[in-house]
Amino acid sequence: MTITDRMLTGAIANNPGNYHGDGEWRYSITQRTIYFSKAAAPDPRDQEPFFPLPSLNPDGSGRMERAFRQFIRRRWPPSRCTELEKFAERRGWHLAMELKYGGGALEDHEAAEWQYVVNRELQRLAAEVRARIAELEQQATQSEPTPASGG
Repeated sequence: MTITDRMLTGAIANNPGNYHGDGEWRYSITQRTIYFSKAAAPDPRDQEPFFPLPSLNPDGSGRMERAFRQFIRRRWPPSRCTELEKFAERRGWHLAMELKYGGGALEDHEAAEWQYVVNRELQRLAAEVRARIAELEQQATQSEPTPASGG
């Protein structure tokens, strides 16, 4: 099955990135597919060559929280940043980054700005994976023996 951009970005966006915890999405080099595995329930493909997919927000890393805090400081007025920080103290940064309709702190236009940043990062990570897959396929093609010419 061909790996679509949507499949790839979805796996990266939802990748806990912690094999020994909630698990991680991986790319099977042999089967040319993505799959999910974790230490508590390993996938049989773990015995074959693979590489872990990057994660937009690995478990426990706070990566997106740091990115969001930096984003709001650069883009929005200090008064709005203070409001978001107070919200985050009460309810957490994970909700501060969400739309107000879902219990978060962001207005529609703010969420759209932040979503643009998130989508660009997803595209960048997906492009890295595509490049790595292409490199692996090129290496595999180069290492295949060429047929002997008949005479």
